Amino acid sequence: MEERDWSIFACPNPDCSTFGQRGGTNIRPHGWSSKAHNIRCLRCTTCGRHFSERAGTPLFRSHLTEDQAVQIAQHLAEGNGLRPTSRLCGVSLNTVLRLAARAGGHAQAFHDTMVRHVAAKQVQADEAWSFVGKKRQEL
Repeated sequence: MEERDWSIFACPNPDCSTFGQRGGTNIRPHGWSSKAHNIRCLRCTTCGRHFSERAGTPLFRSHLTEDQAVQIAQHLAEGNGLRPTSRLCGVSLNTVLRLAARAGGHAQAFHDTMVRHVAAKQVQADEAWSFVGKKRQEL
């Protein structure tokens, strides 16, 4: 039997007394959401709510493995386009678009939660990657 630390998860039920509280002992494994992808179904012992371990993540209701999602994110972070990323990762363009939108929304929410009370006096925007081409002129 697998031994995982389920305390990293929190109950997603807003009516539960342990809603959003990580580190407790109220979350227990309760079957499989997808045995093929090794995704556990969890249950809050306080309120009885069932949820997927991917609930609240960009991979919720996705058939991608974690490795595929990381690979897609790495390609996009390196500056690869959406279409080349879909070809390199062997997934459809719509899958890349969907994951990019979901991961971007989660990243923005995380940033807004963690970055507070910053008074920037100067901002410098640099591009992560750019290409400037020069056409040769034949005289």
